Amino acid sequence: MEEGKDWTVREGNEEDLDRILSLRKVVFGGEEEDKLDPRYWKWQFMEGTDGKGLIYIIEIGGRIVGHFADIPRRFSVHGKERFGTLSLDLMVHPDYRRRGFFSRMGRYGSQCVRNRDGHFMTAYPIRRETIQGFEMLGWKVVQKLPVFVYPIRFQGIVNRYLRIPFLSLMLGGFLRGFYSLLFFPRKERGVEGEIEMDEGLGSDERFDRFWQKAQSLFPIMGVRSRSYLTWRYLLHPTRSYAIFRAMKGEVMMGYIVLRKVELLRFNSAVIVDLLALEDDVLFALIERGIEYSRSLKTDLVGCMLPEGHPYTGMLRRAGFLLSPRHFLFMIYPCKGEESLLRSRDWYVNWGDTDVI
Repeated sequence: MEEGKDWTVREGNEEDLDRILSLRKVVFGGEEEDKLDPRYWKWQFMEGTDGKGLIYIIEIGGRIVGHFADIPRRFSVHGKERFGTLSLDLMVHPDYRRRGFFSRMGRYGSQCVRNRDGHFMTAYPIRRETIQGFEMLGWKVVQKLPVFVYPIRFQGIVNRYLRIPFLSLMLGGFLRGFYSLLFFPRKERGVEGEIEMDEGLGSDERFDRFWQKAQSLFPIMGVRSRSYLTWRYLLHPTRSYAIFRAMKGEVMMGYIVLRKVELLRFNSAVIVDLLALEDDVLFALIERGIEYSRSLKTDLVGCMLPEGHPYTGMLRRAGFLLSPRHFLFMIYPCKGEESLLRSRDWYVNWGDTDVI
């Protein structure tokens, strides 16, 4: 615990739940309203497979005016498991800003992670002032994360701008024809008959055998064990996800996770997580994701991947387009490990955040 003239920085706990959610309502208003649900908070901070969340609050006269937190997460780092975190939910009450509370919580939080033998902290900040604040505390930008989109309903996309149904229909049809001419020759076909899709993660050891192979696909990525994915997607109290598993015979070869959301102000589905042992399986999973999204009558499908990642080439061949939107992936190396900052080593996607 640290103290100032009229404030205290300390670790938070479940007893602070109501006051933390009250602060969130003031700071974020109607953004991601489900995060104001106590069930969401308990799932995220109390029930995670890698331990309870680390919560840092600033208190003035019994009132919580600042909040920052870390979700523990195991990572596969060059073949070894390392303890890291996802940093999130930076909040300072509007009446108490420009008093250096973000910096105080940031330094306090990094020390708490070090005390638990954490190797690094990860974050996906959106606001410019947050990014600048992280950089002042020693955080480093590791990657840009572009958003790729696959258009499904051209009329719906055009109508977002024109708001004239007849013109949207005409122009949407023209764009669909142009898009088909441009991308159809580049499409590939999966190995039909060899790859079968079923829904869910499975309840046997086939997923565990899959993960034993998959964790060596990329030098660094968050552990995607069956227990973690079950917690992250199937036990979520307020959000619904669709999971499809690719099989070759009795062997699991990959999976894809999707969720219907609003993306770039469009009625969309997004690929939240994606992992495959072979290219033909990867393409089949992407095609299954498009097919599922089409069944939901969405306007487009989105996917966020690291700039230059091997999967982006497959997305482009499947017909995905690069959008103007991108996010940032940042790291605070608690033990000064410079090797963690090599952007080409990391595989992250929307499933590694708490945004979707």
